[in-house]
Amino acid sequence: MVESMHNLPDEDLTERICRGDQQAFLVLVRRYERSLAALIGRRLGAAGTVDAVEDLLQETFVQAWRGLASQSPRNVRAWLYQVARNRCSDFLRSSQRRERTVDDESLAVMVNRLGATDAEQRRVAAEVFEAFEAVPVRERQALESFYLEGLSIAEIAARHRCAPGTVKRRLSHGRDWVRAELGIAPVGRETAMNRDSQAKVARFPAIRPGIVVERQPATAMPIDMRELTWWFLVPELHDEVRWAEYQPVQGGSTWRLAAATAMKAARPAVLHDRDCVEIEVDQTQETVDGLLIAMSTDRHTKVWGRLTDTEVEWLGVERLAPDGTRKLDTFLDDGFELDWGACPRHVEVGEWLVEDPNGSLKRRPDSPAVFADGVFAVRVGSRTFNCTRVVEMEKEATELDVVIVAYVDNGGRTVLFRRYDGDRRVPHDGSPPRRDLLPDADRLVIDGMTFVHSYDYLTAEACGVP
Repeated sequence: MVESMHNLPDEDLTERICRGDQQAFLVLVRRYERSLAALIGRRLGAAGTVDAVEDLLQETFVQAWRGLASQSPRNVRAWLYQVARNRCSDFLRSSQRRERTVDDESLAVMVNRLGATDAEQRRVAAEVFEAFEAVPVRERQALESFYLEGLSIAEIAARHRCAPGTVKRRLSHGRDWVRAELGIAPVGRETAMNRDSQAKVARFPAIRPGIVVERQPATAMPIDMRELTWWFLVPELHDEVRWAEYQPVQGGSTWRLAAATAMKAARPAVLHDRDCVEIEVDQTQETVDGLLIAMSTDRHTKVWGRLTDTEVEWLGVERLAPDGTRKLDTFLDDGFELDWGACPRHVEVGEWLVEDPNGSLKRRPDSPAVFADGVFAVRVGSRTFNCTRVVEMEKEATELDVVIVAYVDNGGRTVLFRRYDGDRRVPHDGSPPRRDLLPDADRLVIDGMTFVHSYDYLTAEACGVP
């Protein structure tokens, strides 16, 4: 019975609870107990012992059980959070810390939390779970479903009637919002460089070369994307690549070198019984004032990948923390597919974007998430490349999403890719729109949504770097 109500929205559960349905209330308890416990722990601070948090959590659900019928809140989640805050305020104002149990024994059993985290874990989780409150609704729902309720990507997609790719994107964006709320730099691509690699990447120009992109009359041909998306390297032995990341400063009028990378498919490997290639990753990070988002302190050192007949697969990623701790994430780990996963090799070709007279774009409703839509001449400084344009855009995109525009040469190698961040994808809650942060940067307007040019990635060949 409980399982059959698992996917019911809060409003339907509330209606059943008002009729005295304890099973519906149990579903509501399971849905919110962890996030409420985190909120209570954060509110209590040093006074937030395990017992105190448990007591106030149970008091919150006691009040909820008694109050839902009489108050009928329109937003159950917000109402529960307010009840918990009020219980915390009462507790902190009390002259004596109360240590009482819940009178209703059956209700105490209902809110008993199986597998509760210990005090240290609870304190660490508290800030993260409360930061969920700053996340937009759709992204917050995805985070809570995945991290608090333990649902799979497929289950979340079924609950919210959207594609699995949309769920992955919302989780990624939600994590970015949480990191920003907590003041944590996003995990990036920076790794320690050996001296030889440093010498190589130091040759990239500090200021990005001028770039001109012009559409050509030729028709785009199908593309076999064999590279790890969007890291430029083909996971085959002895493939090597160097590339640079440029970011805008001074409102987007200048593009400065932020990081440079050297990669080499060094040796055959087997990871969890899968044949693959081990790829050495050496990167350096430049000190640049005025970046919108600080570069990460975590550093990637190796990745593992492979080609199949239909996909390019990420299988493992190793990163190095500032304290010297190494962590290996693989395709068997929860959440790995959200950030890495697999990408299809075949890219569909078609006129999926239609330009209006005012320069804005409309996407055809049947367009895939990744598509090729034309041939372009790409001039980087004095060098010119004949490329097919590849666009990656979430099918149900919002201004919290990103749009990737890549230019792939006739040999199937990416020369340049550009990342356009949605107007509401900003460093911190309360920041102005991205177009105001980068007023001089280029913009794409697609289906009425604004995406601002925020990153450029260029290969050494494109820059003419030996």
